[in-house]
Amino acid sequence: MKKIFIFVFSFLMIIACGGGGGGDSTGSGELAIDITDAKPMLPEGVTNFWVTFTDVLVHKPGGGWISLPLTGDLPSNTIDLLQFQSGDTTELVPPVLLESGKYTQIRLVIESAGIRFDSDLPTDLPTPVEIPSEHLKTDKNFIVEVDQSAADIVIDFDLSQSLVVTGPSETPSYKLKPVLHIVSASEAATISGAIDNASFIEGHNATVTVFVSNPEIPGVYEEYTKVEVPKSSTDDPTTGFRIYWLVPDKTYKVEIDYESDGTSDYSSDPIYLGVGDEKNLGTLPPPS
Repeated sequence: MKKIFIFVFSFLMIIACGGGGGGDSTGSGELAIDITDAKPMLPEGVTNFWVTFTDVLVHKPGGGWISLPLTGDLPSNTIDLLQFQSGDTTELVPPVLLESGKYTQIRLVIESAGIRFDSDLPTDLPTPVEIPSEHLKTDKNFIVEVDQSAADIVIDFDLSQSLVVTGPSETPSYKLKPVLHIVSASEAATISGAIDNASFIEGHNATVTVFVSNPEIPGVYEEYTKVEVPKSSTDDPTTGFRIYWLVPDKTYKVEIDYESDGTSDYSSDPIYLGVGDEKNLGTLPPPS
């Protein structure tokens, strides 16, 4: 029996300004949804991560659920998220006209997920990823206002936080518990920087972890996402990194672990990011 995992979240979005709208004067507006994985940190050797979506629905207060068309000709849409990272996105829901107004929930229905490793044979089936059988709801403060300005939402399906590995290292099991970052495409913020190549430890990649402040507990930060940064193979003296699709109007911190031992060798000052902001940390000093 196919397992179906449904999660529902609320979302807040400031209306996009300017022209280029997909709405009309009769009270409708255009909504499109793209999906990405900003740049996940995954188990060694993962080359593909497929997720099959069977439905996307939105909800308007006082109304019912509205099923949106998926991109493609099939009733489902299977996406290899690892092909859409480092700023690249792919369309999950093509531009669709909806009745104008405020939509406060979206529901994604996921039918299955699977992984392929570089050690797999071409004839091997993907390693299955367990999808919880229960319905799990994830709520976020994100509201989309549909009007005559086209609204484009990006869902960062953060696999570095969403994939849970259990069991012994020889025979691991994989579970999917999605952690999503939802942002208006025109409002997303970015953090970038460069690592001095002399900082890299032989045989190790650097781990860049982004933390976000907890609005309910001043001074407390929670892990937001993490990426693995291999040393550049070019003659450049530094290796650049870039964290995409950060939700604006929040405060972040960046930590870097050069030895993959779980300790922080560099920690930034708090970074407040507004709408569309990009913060470049410059070339980071080597660990002391």
